[in-house]
Amino acid sequence: MKKIDYVKAAVIIFLFTIDYHSQQNLKVEIPPAGHNKVAYYVFDSHGPDHFPLTTFTDEANIVVVFEGTLWELADSAHYSTGWMRNAVYNYYSEILRDIKTLQARGVKVLMNVDDAPSWSTSTPFTTYDGTKLDYKQFALFIKECAIDSLHLDGISLDIEHRATGNPEYIALLKEIGKYFGPNSANSNTQMYIAAIYAGYWGEPASVIGKSKDVSSYFNFVMDMAYFNTDYISRFKQWADYIGASKTMIGVLNDYNDLAFSTAIAGWQPAFAPKAGIMVYAANNFKSYTDSVFRALTVPVTDANYNETYEKEIQQELALMQNYPNPFNPTTTISYQLSSYSFVSLKIYDMLGREIVSLVNNFQEAGTYSVQLSTFNYPLSSGIYLYTLRVRDTSSGKYGYEFKETKKMTVLK
Repeated sequence: MKKIDYVKAAVIIFLFTIDYHSQQNLKVEIPPAGHNKVAYYVFDSHGPDHFPLTTFTDEANIVVVFEGTLWELADSAHYSTGWMRNAVYNYYSEILRDIKTLQARGVKVLMNVDDAPSWSTSTPFTTYDGTKLDYKQFALFIKECAIDSLHLDGISLDIEHRATGNPEYIALLKEIGKYFGPNSANSNTQMYIAAIYAGYWGEPASVIGKSKDVSSYFNFVMDMAYFNTDYISRFKQWADYIGASKTMIGVLNDYNDLAFSTAIAGWQPAFAPKAGIMVYAANNFKSYTDSVFRALTVPVTDANYNETYEKEIQQELALMQNYPNPFNPTTTISYQLSSYSFVSLKIYDMLGREIVSLVNNFQEAGTYSVQLSTFNYPLSSGIYLYTLRVRDTSSGKYGYEFKETKKMTVLK
């Protein structure tokens, strides 16, 4: 069950021993509520343009690797469907390389896992050698593939493939939740999301998607009925039971044109923010994917005035993860200002000592990028902190301060 061919094992060891400890310290936390931008990378897609994982979107903060199998990527010697080869990738090592590149940028990479009728039986999975696994063994097998072998940031479940919403199935979903999602030991970094559809083969979706108990194990669920243009009803059929912050809508370019999809991304329910937006545009429609994500809006609360209003994400106060990260010799730090403000951007070592002051002046609202190079500043190999402080001096809001800190790693 855990055998891996020697060539692939060598590739994995090479990829995951490069500054392993620094990579572990850089595990990206789950995006804030409402900011989830989920893009599906589809290995069996067809179209005029095909992009690799590293360039098919610039805006997603969660990427789901789709239409392969988790155990195939972890153990290609025994589980090989051929699905994970396309116009871009010929070797599993290339996929693993690009997954690590995304993770280094701060993108969470999840692997899709399709459910099946066997999931609702007492033995939901049979290994390549005929070994039958009960739900506890199967959940552990998923964890061994996703976390121990591949070092992924979580899994996405397709709940629509003729399983039934019986106690065996629900027990399996909860057991998987011991390793992934809000109830897991790694709840700050490991994600567990569900793609649900209430029609066709989607009988269990109606049971699971409306259960507060089961949904408590998921970060959120995504409605996949792309062809249904009534996105508010699609949203409410789940959110009315499990809450808006646990629910998002999926869009697909085959059914939803760009104008309609950006309208869905910008829409927010009146009672609470939605979980975010999901885009399924395969790996060949980059402009569509990124445009939808840029249209996502979230409610922002001004603590001084206790007023709630909507702003586009691009107009919020925000500090982005530097890219590339780790880096040598140059990286870029970007941040966003919502109003005319006094801005301080400084680099510190892990003891809190100031190393570099990059910005220390007033700036107008907008998006800014600052380049940091080891040629110009005394940065040796290691982990550093960079902190953005913003003092808003507009509209009488004197004294309001925003502060955010992130980690970066220098490799030499």
